[in-house]
Amino acid sequence: SLNEKRLDEKRFLEQAEDVLQEHEKMLALELQRFQKGVLYFYFEDPDIIQHMFWRYIDPKHPLYEPDAPPEYKNMISTWYEKMDEILGRVMAQLGPEDTLLVLSDHGFDTYRRTVHLNSWLRDQGLLELKDAGAMEGEPLLKSIDWSKTKAYALGFGSIYINEIGRESQGIVKVGADKEQLKGQIVKGLESWVDRKFGEQVVNKVHQRQDVYRGQMTQHAPDLIVGFNIGYGASWQTALGAVPQELIEDNLRKWSGSHLFDAKFVEGVLFSNRSIEKTDPSIMDLTPTILHLVGFSDEEIRSFDFDGQSLFK
Repeated sequence: SLNEKRLDEKRFLEQAEDVLQEHEKMLALELQRFQKGVLYFYFEDPDIIQHMFWRYIDPKHPLYEPDAPPEYKNMISTWYEKMDEILGRVMAQLGPEDTLLVLSDHGFDTYRRTVHLNSWLRDQGLLELKDAGAMEGEPLLKSIDWSKTKAYALGFGSIYINEIGRESQGIVKVGADKEQLKGQIVKGLESWVDRKFGEQVVNKVHQRQDVYRGQMTQHAPDLIVGFNIGYGASWQTALGAVPQELIEDNLRKWSGSHLFDAKFVEGVLFSNRSIEKTDPSIMDLTPTILHLVGFSDEEIRSFDFDGQSLFK
């Protein structure tokens, strides 16, 4: 609502506070009647506050306000303090055998420039529009000439090859042709420099097989774009549109993001028990919880998880 200018910052924060109080009451109720097993609770507030208020702490953001009210500049840290207070109340209610896990699945940073991936593919001659003279295409891939398009983007950084036998109007052969095309896209994106800041737009383009595994892997994106901090796939890219420009200032109040290369925005994990694994991952959480509720090591291994328990 704040991003779409339906509410101002004051009303948005009032709403966020209302939601937080409601969540606190729900958590208190469940803790009071909880006996055993697993209790999971999610607070969305740190996420939405950082999305909307990062522009107040980044002087290079196009919407930065040097004279903004101090409470807005301190809003992100203020909400982390609110979370700390809630966590303190939870810890006070733990029994000696209880295990507490606190985590975020990602970190955060600034989102200054919005990137149109389909427009980049267009300018590379890899995506064609039905109207040969047009520079813009409609959302939902409606304007694309599939008979001449070799690759397209959808979502927040996913690129698909227009593959024969997978896409309904695919033109790229599986094998050497597809691999050569992927290599061309990777090289081009990883060398793309934003003229405004003189910075690389993309840190790394990840291959599908390095990210996904399993029976449904063939339906995953062929390439996953890992953006550098400050850059992100545009809302138009997410919907399969093709704007005229390649890259623009992010002028939305949605100024913080976590849709960067994963190595830049690692999440937080801590526990009231000593974590034995040196490099814990979110994939370790399910095996850890199964371990804590009584599943044997042999049973957990039989499920073929990528992770393992964080505790001995």
